[in-house]
Amino acid sequence: MHFDLPMDLYEKRQRRNVLETDFFPEFEAGNVSVVGAAIYIEDRYLPEAGLRVALDQIARLYAETAASERLTICKSYREIQAARETGKIAFLITMEGIEPLGTDLNQLRVFYELGVRAIGLTHARTNAAGHGGVFAASGSLVEGLTPFGREVVRECESLGVIIDLAHINPAGFEEILSITTKPPIVSHTNVRRYYDIERNINDEQIRMIGERRGVIGVNSILVSPREEESTLDHYIDHIEHISELIGIDGVGIGFDFFEFIYRQWPESRQKELAAKFTTPHFIPDLTNHSHARNLTSRLIERGFSDADIEKILRGNWLRIFKELL
Repeated sequence: MHFDLPMDLYEKRQRRNVLETDFFPEFEAGNVSVVGAAIYIEDRYLPEAGLRVALDQIARLYAETAASERLTICKSYREIQAARETGKIAFLITMEGIEPLGTDLNQLRVFYELGVRAIGLTHARTNAAGHGGVFAASGSLVEGLTPFGREVVRECESLGVIIDLAHINPAGFEEILSITTKPPIVSHTNVRRYYDIERNINDEQIRMIGERRGVIGVNSILVSPREEESTLDHYIDHIEHISELIGIDGVGIGFDFFEFIYRQWPESRQKELAAKFTTPHFIPDLTNHSHARNLTSRLIERGFSDADIEKILRGNWLRIFKELL
């Protein structure tokens, strides 16, 4: 439910068929059928170019899928199921941080019409809607949503846009749940028991999602602050912990594969990321979508039943899509 694909397509906008050549083989090898394609605007484009870059990211995704018979953008559960039944890979457009909206709620309707179906209010920074959780055990602003943030949340529920609680600070997390009624999601996160930073979620937050019949996608990057513990088995520990707290119906996949972007960056930019957030530790046998079968195999070895594995890999997210889209 989270992949920073549009930003990469935008940076490679002088090329054509990037999806077919760079990504489709990995999706196919991993037997992936639905991908949350996340609009994200880097700091260097803000504030002036945020809207334009977001629209350009969507334009590139549309152009790339239009050039392929095997890839498609979906806006509803019915369209997702139709794509899966015909063997196509479906992209669900999401937004990570509402910076493209500026402070104009009307822009939300525009992005909805373009296909955005899930929105997380913030990344790890403050914007017009609220504040992101920091990559430390504490230290984010104590305030919750801004008045504009509350308007965005209410309009998302009205339009039929899924509210994503990934990255929001603890106060914003609670406030979103207090003013919404539909099942919430956390598209990509890890549990604080194993990596104690605000960007992840604690046991109380996990239970809050479970009480509302929501789903938490487990992230492959922040499995542990230590490289030697960033393993596939420890990734499954996160799945197991969530399922023990709220049941197997509350956990899904939010891989957030990022190594392909990270390796393109010069060393100076990698150091900048480490200074601003943290140094990402990539799981050797879970770095891209072609490795999804490795997860399935290890879940079997760890004793998960076929029914539970089906829910983790697709069933729980499909339930959310059916109920909300």
